[in-house]
Amino acid sequence: MNNYVNNHWRNILIIGAGELGMAVIKGFYAQRESHPEIRLTVLLRPQSASQNAQQRAEQLAQWDIGILTADFNTVSIGELAQLFTPYDAIINCSGFVGGMGTQIKITEAVLLAKVARYFPWQFGVDYDRIGENSGQPVWDEQLAVRSLLRAQQQTQWVIVSTGMFTSFLFEADFGVVNLASRTVHALGDAEFALTLTTPEDIGRLTASLFFHTPAISNEVIYIAGDTLTYTQLTALLAQHFATDFTCQVERIAALKAANINAPHDRYAAYRLAFAREDGVSWPMVNTYNYREGIELTSVKQWLVQERMK
Repeated sequence: MNNYVNNHWRNILIIGAGELGMAVIKGFYAQRESHPEIRLTVLLRPQSASQNAQQRAEQLAQWDIGILTADFNTVSIGELAQLFTPYDAIINCSGFVGGMGTQIKITEAVLLAKVARYFPWQFGVDYDRIGENSGQPVWDEQLAVRSLLRAQQQTQWVIVSTGMFTSFLFEADFGVVNLASRTVHALGDAEFALTLTTPEDIGRLTASLFFHTPAISNEVIYIAGDTLTYTQLTALLAQHFATDFTCQVERIAALKAANINAPHDRYAAYRLAFAREDGVSWPMVNTYNYREGIELTSVKQWLVQERMK
């Protein structure tokens, strides 16, 4: 199987070198010892290439990783497909920065280019379970990407469902964890849960999934560093900080009203979108890392690593 990977999927393009993109690049770079024939290239937006360009270029050059640039907002699907054609596999870490329609555009270009294997930008919630009309247009677009992939048989695909980035849970603007007031704002219900994974772990496991034997194809794979209810999160924070935390439930009706009153506040939209019982979490026992015995970073470990005090 290693020979199959080397001979058929060895020319790999990674789209994006943001927080997740760099983690995925590191994950694939670490696999070179076992798979020395793989060739890695990263595709950057022109404006991304200009920010901290020298430092990033030096790091990528040190890892022997090629660099391409393209602006998804200006190139056509045909032009993207032409850019993608030389590659055996594409790992899409572009995120939502390109705006609405970008993920459909990239996916259509991948299919037009007849790329053999594709990991789309689906590193998030369970879009199948959530379904259409989620209230998050980019989530609905992610569901449309899945439909495109499932409607064809030429390109093998692997979707990696990761839940929320662990660090995002603690962003002040997200409004779930308020360390100053020692409060957890539970979205919808105290017993609703979130699945959380660090970008570093996502990068490592994406590379592991790519080289898994037997090869994984046309599947949704679930991974998780942790899955916690808001009640469990409150208790964990109280233990970590050695002080009481309060769990305050933000009812769905109130979250809907806040979203209506602030239609351009993306965090209000996020809070409403995550206020649900299903689709944003899954049991640890259902994950690839649990089955394979791969330890990922729990929220408890993340708090220690980040020296949160």
